[in-house]
Amino acid sequence: MDKTFLIIDDDVNIRKMMAFLIRKNNLGRVVAELESGEYAVEEILFYNPDIILIDLLLPVKDGIEITKSAKLQNYKGKFIMISQVEDEEMVSKAYESGILFFINKPINNIEAINVIKGVCRNIDLERSVALIKNAVLDIDGVKKSKPMKRMSLDDQIKNIFTDIGIIGSSGTNALKKIIIKIIEIKKMNPSSTYKLQELYEEISKEESLESNHNINRRTIEQRVRRSIQKSLQTIAELGHDDYFNSKFTEYSTSLFDFRQVKQEMRYINNPNEDRGKINIKKFIEGVISKLNYQKDDITT
Repeated sequence: MDKTFLIIDDDVNIRKMMAFLIRKNNLGRVVAELESGEYAVEEILFYNPDIILIDLLLPVKDGIEITKSAKLQNYKGKFIMISQVEDEEMVSKAYESGILFFINKPINNIEAINVIKGVCRNIDLERSVALIKNAVLDIDGVKKSKPMKRMSLDDQIKNIFTDIGIIGSSGTNALKKIIIKIIEIKKMNPSSTYKLQELYEEISKEESLESNHNINRRTIEQRVRRSIQKSLQTIAELGHDDYFNSKFTEYSTSLFDFRQVKQEMRYINNPNEDRGKINIKKFIEGVISKLNYQKDDITT
């Protein structure tokens, strides 16, 4: 089934470019384009598109406010933010509001297409899971057969870590704990926010008790950061060798800022170049978006 899109950007050229890319690559159809945030929430609820491409800075209402309002009114579609804003705090607020991925301005066609395709795959996966659930229930809600066994949350995370080359690194255990803690928060209240520093502190206390050695918050953060930096290196190396490598196309935009992936690729070619930078919250939210989990997957 074709995906439906709503594009919200005050730059007509951006709107036309994104609409063209969607049509040209057979990604779906654009149901509406808006140039302001003034009535955006009302239009979102009216058209109920699968995917919304939304600018961060808009007249009247910004993209974060629109996203929060739509989510509070039970809109279930996906948000992709189009922005040239690089302020880390602002980007973090965008992810917390419900933004799934970013497309950076100026727009790179390959990045934009990869991001949109990734979100489309997420939607298809969610629909497939829903169909499977419905298939094992009759109209009275009684199970007809034994449900298919799903891969555990732990195994799903391990598979992703294996794909991006960090399964054996020292920070993966802490990174996995953070991901599971955030999922716990989201399961209790999808609109809840979290602070990474508080999660680092929690894990440092837990690991200090387990090991009988004092492990401070900064140590946990450094381990996590090193693991994510290593995964950026892995993905950049894959793209450097083959730009159309399936793991490169899947993870280069969902877990990282694509500009930073390209910077890391430049570093591979020339070590005098700066290395690509990571955004920890984007990485974590990207991993979570790829997981299929239910409340009973989580043990507290």
